[in-house]
Amino acid sequence: MTAIDIASLLRDYGPWGMIGMLCLVVVYLHKLVQSCQEARVSDAKVNTSALERQASTNIETAAGLNAIREGQTEVLRMLAVTQREIESGDERVHDKLNAIQGRVDTICRGGVR
Repeated sequence: MTAIDIASLLRDYGPWGMIGMLCLVVVYLHKLVQSCQEARVSDAKVNTSALERQASTNIETAAGLNAIREGQTEVLRMLAVTQREIESGDERVHDKLNAIQGRVDTICRGGVR
């Protein structure tokens, strides 16, 4: 609507027509703001569910890493016990056991796989 159309309505309908038009504009703008707010709430819900899934994944990953660390500790404990048991045994077995322990130590420290 142009200024001439608005002036024409004001002339034809007076101040009550302008008040009615103003009310229509306010209702229209209110609907636009409301739809925008609903879209933002919907986006927030999507983001919240994505963050919840990510947190769940992080917890599962941490649990898996803890299980790996526990397994590595158990392997090292078993190697130490086995090494103590066979120290008086064959020298070749002792050398192989030392090589295995060195490899496990490298892996536990995050070395080359």
